[in-house]
Amino acid sequence: MSVQGPRLVVDIRALTPALRRPLILSIVDHLLGADSTETIVVITDHEPAGLGYQMELRRETRGRVGFAYDQRLDGAWVALVTLKPQA
Repeated sequence: MSVQGPRLVVDIRALTPALRRPLILSIVDHLLGADSTETIVVITDHEPAGLGYQMELRRETRGRVGFAYDQRLDGAWVALVTLKPQA
């Protein structure tokens, strides 16, 4: 994976599971509201496929974000949430 342009790195491994997804979705919603095209790098300790699936289903984010993830050699998972400009 490669990241071009501005990016925000959010390491959620130290947060309780109940706070993780709401925090990421709040950040995404805020940046989309500001019409940002930033890439958010999310570092987590488990496979983040559910986060990407949830963003596909949400009215606020459907079609406005790209999502990809991969596991690092140290076992952590890295997800890239790419915000797309509003059409």
